[in-house]
Amino acid sequence: MPASPVSLRLQGPLSENGTGRVEVFYNGHWGTICDDGWDLRDARVACRQLGYRDAFRPLQRYTFPSGSGQIWLAYVACKGEEQNIASCSHSPWGVDYCSHYQDAGVKCSKTDYPDDIKSVKLRLQGPHSANGAGRVEVFYHGYWGTICDNGWDMRDARVVCRQLGYDPDNPT
Repeated sequence: MPASPVSLRLQGPLSENGTGRVEVFYNGHWGTICDDGWDLRDARVACRQLGYRDAFRPLQRYTFPSGSGQIWLAYVACKGEEQNIASCSHSPWGVDYCSHYQDAGVKCSKTDYPDDIKSVKLRLQGPHSANGAGRVEVFYHGYWGTICDNGWDMRDARVVCRQLGYDPDNPT
């Protein structure tokens, strides 16, 4: 049986720019979503539901002010094509083991990025990788490896940033 649609909103100082904590309206009250398992597919569904074309990246812990009150959802697992966050797999409503420092968020985009740009797995490694800086690695034939910097330039870096969900034009 399909889930009933729910409303979403963004909260936080950058919410008018498509960046912030995701809140869901359920059972007459606004509440948050736990970031356990929160990934780019979940962020894409949330951003589209909020009226954006795509997501730059999911946001987790300490990247925006924590919420308060009810934590409605946890372990959200979207396939990426759902029209409403309630249609994604998740724990039962109101059942979570999270604190508000674990609230889920998004950085949404007005640009739609094609799936093929995100089909190659990339990651950042190093002490600042959580902040979007580090060594670029690519997953190929079951192994992670580095990319040689011969000929590496700003255009290459911008493509990698977009693929990792960062906005190279707005590095906040």
